[in-house]
Amino acid sequence: MFKEGEYIFSAEEGVAIEELRSLFHEFGIIKLDSLIIHDRTYLLVLKNDPGLATLEKKIKASKKIRYIERNGMIQKYNTKP
Repeated sequence: MFKEGEYIFSAEEGVAIEELRSLFHEFGIIKLDSLIIHDRTYLLVLKNDPGLATLEKKIKASKKIRYIERNGMIQKYNTKP
C-alpha cells in the first residue's frame, strides 16, 4: 500500500523550503513538493529511505515539522483500475 521512500508531512508555520531540504538532505531528496500551500503539507520522496521511526525521531528533535507519515494517499489516487 505504501511506496518505499515516500512520505507526506506538514511543516510548522514560517519554516522555509531550504530548511526542510537541509533537514532531509542526508537521505537523498528526489522530490520535495508542496501539496497544500495554506496547510504547509509536502510530498517527500527519498533515495535512501531510513524508515518512518528514524524520520520521526529526526523531526521531533528539529521542531520544524508537525507530523510525518508514509505516503498512502497519493498512491491510492494514482492507481489505475
